[in-house]
Amino acid sequence: MQSDNVNSSDSPTLERLRQVLPKDRQHDPNGERLAQLLEQISRQKVPVGSFSRIWLLGSLQAKVTGGYLAYWLRSRFASAKQKVVLKNEARLTAALQLFGTMGYLRGAVMKVGQMLAGLPEVLPEEFAEVLAALHFQAPPMHYSLIREVFLDEFGCEPEVLFASFERQAFAAASLGQVHRARLHSGQQVAVKIQYPDISRTIRSDLRNLRLLLQPMCMTKDWRYQLEKLVDLEQMLNMETDYRQEARFTRDIRALFAPTEQIVIPEVFEAYSTGRVLTTEYLPGRHLDDFLAGEPDQALRDHFTELMTTATMRPLYHKRLLLADPNPGNYIFMDDGRLGLIDFGCTRVLTEEEEQLQHEFELAVMAGDDTKIDQMLAQTCYFDTVEEMEPERLRVVGQGARWQMEPWAKEGVFDFGDREFFHRGIQATMELCRKGYSRGAPTWIWANRFILGARGVVYRLRGRCDFHKLYAREMELLQTGERLPDRKIHTES
Repeated sequence: MQSDNVNSSDSPTLERLRQVLPKDRQHDPNGERLAQLLEQISRQKVPVGSFSRIWLLGSLQAKVTGGYLAYWLRSRFASAKQKVVLKNEARLTAALQLFGTMGYLRGAVMKVGQMLAGLPEVLPEEFAEVLAALHFQAPPMHYSLIREVFLDEFGCEPEVLFASFERQAFAAASLGQVHRARLHSGQQVAVKIQYPDISRTIRSDLRNLRLLLQPMCMTKDWRYQLEKLVDLEQMLNMETDYRQEARFTRDIRALFAPTEQIVIPEVFEAYSTGRVLTTEYLPGRHLDDFLAGEPDQALRDHFTELMTTATMRPLYHKRLLLADPNPGNYIFMDDGRLGLIDFGCTRVLTEEEEQLQHEFELAVMAGDDTKIDQMLAQTCYFDTVEEMEPERLRVVGQGARWQMEPWAKEGVFDFGDREFFHRGIQATMELCRKGYSRGAPTWIWANRFILGARGVVYRLRGRCDFHKLYAREMELLQTGERLPDRKIHTES
């Protein structure tokens, strides 16, 4: 039996994370304080109470504010060169504070950090570099906490269930962490284990969110916000049910032939429960490591085409919107195949939502601005275009048209175009500043999907003939080739 000592079993993961994260050059040049923070997080259970979680977030805000106040005071007496150094140090300190708190709270709070990290050139470099680790290099839980989950779910420890089990997690994110293991058949697998009490933390975060949004209850758009909150709660709760993720994974895996070079891992039912998911292990590299190898443009374009197909196929053939396209979910395999993992955050579109999506695509490709405006008014719950304020129509339309540009352009589309990407970010930010949040609940997931996916292919500097790929999926949909049925395996 292996020792439970963190220094023997978990320290390699913590040490790797300590090396990845940038250091505070002035106060912690060797990363000793950072190492202490990571080890402390790994040993602690996630706080689940609403009060304790909102208190921690409030304390974080005070710390970050205090750090920037200190920078402002110090910079008043510094040279221009020193001011730049002080600003970078203030940003790094704030980013590490964010990382520490989000890594401790996990759950929905960490997902916010992941989403922000997925938008390149939006955050200061220091923030982006630190928060990017939340995708799959978050502080892992101590093994003793993981063992509790196995005892609850299987009645035995991992070493008994599997032929071999690595106590050191090789990936950790918002809801759980992943360990390598080997079945008794010799098959190497990835075992995703949910953090204890994570579903309670999500309920607490949503309760706090409702309280924070209470001032809006007297506004005319409040009932639409409630509709979004209900949808958000359903999606996040579903994401904690690994049995549902297993069903999504199987459904999506069945959509692709081996020759298409898109790999969805096999699920092993006998080793999976509501809080443990065991799938085929996919070897390969994540985005940062792939880019570090300086791939040529042809390889970048190849993977961009695979990514596009991998998200189109589930959407158009199963009504499945993959709403969590963060860099940690793509695996670049050495033989040119693309691995796709983590289908917990998948939104099942209703038939009505699917029809609206299709009609909007047709209107965009036809350049029918009148039809586009009518549909924008409809999705924002206005009876007519005239009922919708002109400024709201302009801002909402600006963002929607940016999202649909790849559908409208024939030929190769360059997702690495800086002007295109930043135009979309600016449109989204203007929408937020104006407070134009009235709209269908699917907006949350569609925006998250599009911004996240485009952040990935922007960093990849990838190109593909999007219009041609779309036409191919429509042809497959009409012929039904290789696609047995459209039944979605979900539970009420």
